[in-house]
Amino acid sequence: MNRRYIITGAPGTGKTSLINELQKNGYLCYEEISRKIIKEQQQIGKNKTPWGDLSGFVDLVYQQTIKELQNPVNQTTFVDRGLPDTIAYLKTKLCSTPQYLLDFPYTTYYASTVFLAPPWGEIYINDPQRPQSREESIQIHKHLLEIYEELHFNIEILPKTTLTKRVDFIRSII
Repeated sequence: MNRRYIITGAPGTGKTSLINELQKNGYLCYEEISRKIIKEQQQIGKNKTPWGDLSGFVDLVYQQTIKELQNPVNQTTFVDRGLPDTIAYLKTKLCSTPQYLLDFPYTTYYASTVFLAPPWGEIYINDPQRPQSREESIQIHKHLLEIYEELHFNIEILPKTTLTKRVDFIRSII
């Protein structure tokens, strides 16, 4: 049974804070690959970002995700975004999805349950790696929900509550 759970959601929904809280509670957690790539691209003055070279960005996310997924998982693990998020972003930008993302064996690497953080206006903020407007964030949320449903994941919507209660919610399901 695969125990690599995806924490997903649109920008500004509390995913990274939740990942950090899960880590404090002793779980193995992986940070968001797309955010790492965006920071790296910004630092070196390149544009392989969702708002620059989206195709190049998607390729980098895929390559780095594959490397991460090669790490064996022997305990309950959480990832800040999963590879299906990439499809949702492409769909939001009305771009075609590369065949390698459509053919990917998601259930081989991820648990069948995914935790989706819903849009939450009270905590939404922009930063250099999150330039999307709140409206764009809501569109991304709709596409994330759609893609994870199409890929037959069991979607659990995280409650809009404290980090402690979100962790308790997750524990009650896993």
